[in-house]
Amino acid sequence: MRLGRLLLKGIGSGGSKKKKPAARRLKASAPARRLGGSAAARKPLFSNRKKSAVTSPAREAPKGPQAPSKHLPAIQKTSQIRPETSVFKQSQAESRALAPARLIRPDERLKQAIEAFLLDQRSEHTRRAYGKDLKRFIQYLLMRKFQAEESGQIAPAQIDRGLVIGYKEFLLSEKLEHTTVDRHLATLRSFFGWLEQDGLIDKNPADGVRFLNPRRLSKTNGLSDEEVRRLLELPDLHTRAGALHYAILMVLLHCGLRRSELCSLANASVGSERGHKVIRLRGKGNSERVIPLVASVWNAIRWYRRITFREDGAPEEPLFIPIRNNRTGELGKPLDPSTIFYIVAKYARLAGVAQKISPHSCRATAISNARDRQVPDRAIQEFAGWSTPDMITRYDKRKTAVEKSAALAIHYGEARDRAPLVPEDGRSGAGESSPPGTEGEICNPAEESSPSSSLPAGH
Repeated sequence: MRLGRLLLKGIGSGGSKKKKPAARRLKASAPARRLGGSAAARKPLFSNRKKSAVTSPAREAPKGPQAPSKHLPAIQKTSQIRPETSVFKQSQAESRALAPARLIRPDERLKQAIEAFLLDQRSEHTRRAYGKDLKRFIQYLLMRKFQAEESGQIAPAQIDRGLVIGYKEFLLSEKLEHTTVDRHLATLRSFFGWLEQDGLIDKNPADGVRFLNPRRLSKTNGLSDEEVRRLLELPDLHTRAGALHYAILMVLLHCGLRRSELCSLANASVGSERGHKVIRLRGKGNSERVIPLVASVWNAIRWYRRITFREDGAPEEPLFIPIRNNRTGELGKPLDPSTIFYIVAKYARLAGVAQKISPHSCRATAISNARDRQVPDRAIQEFAGWSTPDMITRYDKRKTAVEKSAALAIHYGEARDRAPLVPEDGRSGAGESSPPGTEGEICNPAEESSPSSSLPAGH
């Protein structure tokens, strides 16, 4: 029976082995690969590539004594890649260099960088000065562009150190002061440094450009005490303009303010502290300082307020406003800095001052007057609003006064004046000065050799 069942089973299956479906074959092969079933499944992914690289006849090293080193293929690959890399780096550097045309017509990103650079300056005066300096540099770039087009030459492709040096020589050819040229260079160095930090350029083109660093005396002239007295006697205090001018001159000469600081004063700037009338202001570097007002200065301000009917002015209104405005008619605005210059120059000319006088001359005069009265340098530094006392000597204009020169105080005791006394308007017949009583006489060589003959009378 057992044998019969086996025969019946073989006949029912058709005598052949039943095939598995394709999906089942795939599922069965996956575990086989994971378990490392066949040799083909255990081959690494890049085995064919490595094998072909080694056994390829095109890359097989030649036999014999002239066979190259095994590192030769790597060296050949490096030599082929280096030129492409250097060209890419060069093109990338050129793309991040600032072209003159881009600064002349800046895109949106560069405009935002310029505006941020100017707004980052703490003083409005500094913003205005930096803006003017950048505008002048752009005008120079335009001039270079037009000159290149007219002469058929190629204009500079980018702003580099050579272009900045050429700009420095151009400023010197315009007869600008060395301090002014250095200020322009400082503006460019700060501006390009800002662009470098923003990632707009790779290198600051103003780095390495030498400043002039002038060591000459400042050309700002000071006033003597007599000239100050004559100047303050000139304004007509019975007119509104005269009262305004007198108050401005008193504040400049007694408080030593800068022109921009004077224009920025408001009614709220005048106050009291410890029983003294003071003015509070912000100067360079946004530093705040307090300056006491002497009685004469405070009285000049009060008289100006009374005669102009501004005793009850709002605290935010400017302290000094125009008396009239022929252009717009607006009177509630601060005075223009050019108006301050005009007032000082006008009264200096009327007072007979031959030198060029500016509002900065009034500041230098106040500092020089304080030094003459033995005011400590620390107090002068605070009064002027400086961060260092090094500026005191520079602003002391009376240190070079002829009447206070140390040469006039030098005396060597009993040393005699052996030269003959010559009158200021006396001239000899030969065109040279001669001692009194000897006009027109010819000196005797024998008498010249005698020491006693050359002594003036009384020696």
